[in-house]
Amino acid sequence: MNTLTSLRQSKFWPIPIGTAFVALLTVIGAYVEAYPHNHYGGLHLSTHPGLVAFAVPLASALAILFVRKYSIAVFIFTILAAMGWSALGQLNGAMLVPILVALFWMAKSTSWHRAIPIGILGAIALWVANGALGPFGWIGGPGLTMWPEMITAFALGNVASARQLWHLEARGRQADAERAREEEVRGIINEERMRIARELHDVVAHTMAMINIQASAAQLLLTSDPQRASQAIGEIHAASKSALQELRSILAIMRPPGHEDDHSAIVPDLSAIQGLVEKVNALGMETTLSIQGDPFEPPAAVALASFRIVQEALTNVARHASDATTTVELTYGPEALTIQIDNTAGDATAAFQQGSGSGLIGMQERVRSLAGFFSASSLEGGGFRVRVVLPLSQEATRPEPGTQTSEPRSTPTTSGRHR
Repeated sequence: MNTLTSLRQSKFWPIPIGTAFVALLTVIGAYVEAYPHNHYGGLHLSTHPGLVAFAVPLASALAILFVRKYSIAVFIFTILAAMGWSALGQLNGAMLVPILVALFWMAKSTSWHRAIPIGILGAIALWVANGALGPFGWIGGPGLTMWPEMITAFALGNVASARQLWHLEARGRQADAERAREEEVRGIINEERMRIARELHDVVAHTMAMINIQASAAQLLLTSDPQRASQAIGEIHAASKSALQELRSILAIMRPPGHEDDHSAIVPDLSAIQGLVEKVNALGMETTLSIQGDPFEPPAAVALASFRIVQEALTNVARHASDATTTVELTYGPEALTIQIDNTAGDATAAFQQGSGSGLIGMQERVRSLAGFFSASSLEGGGFRVRVVLPLSQEATRPEPGTQTSEPRSTPTTSGRHR
């Protein structure tokens, strides 16, 4: 059963089987025509070939074994064999079988500007041989029937060629579509990896910067002011606990659905940014939060991006310019949330330009993913500014008219230092 299946799926098995079938038709047909039981319309063949002569139709049929690779040569050989059979004074009816098969393959595998002239010349040569040497003369027997048969074989070969070309193009289009899908999947995977990497970078970098400052303070105050050193150690504990919670939330994305330890994603809001500013102020870094417009809850992606951008900016300040003065301004508009972070004292430029540069790159990638605007530039007289505009692509949750909110209203509010 496996052997039959493999033979059926092979593209070579039809040639030997087809050649054997053509050989039987050609040799048996030639023999019947050479030794007829009935005369053809009163025609009496004057000669009968010996058995050795039947090697001619047999050779013509066996040439079909090579028709796939040498279709033109096989077609010419079958024409010459048929002309030789006519030279023996015999009919060429059965000899047309290998000729038609070779013509079909030539039309299928050869360009039309080569197949047409070769086919016409072969047909004319065969017709002349039938007329001059055959028993029916110029207008009888195969001399007339060969033309529609050869035209049909040539046409079928062209149809098969067109169908094969169509299948090749269809397979090419399918392969292109599969490659496009694979590239799209790879792009989605890479984008998700980059998103997770940004989240991990922002969480770890911010937490380690805060822990580093608190650890340095605790080390200095351990002997002179144990109480403040203990407070610094407590801040380290709180920062590490918060970071672990955020890391668990990020890693939960990579867990399979329905995992028993699944954690819901943390989406920071305005209070989270205010808490971030307060923590930075508690470290002795003078930071001011200014809010313009009516605060509302933006879409989750915008809220997370705004928190991470502020977090990364303050982390850079803590790492490179902890004695600088920083202003964080949030402007709530009808179509976008604008974030502007100015570092106006100390080595402000270094706060954003030193290091590996992954901080600014991460900000740009976040803003680009939301189709927003990002700029980072030095300020006149020293300092550095990061400005981000995040469009509200989804409908944000705004307070109803007349509803009191716990956040500041349209009047700009300032959160000073908290010590």
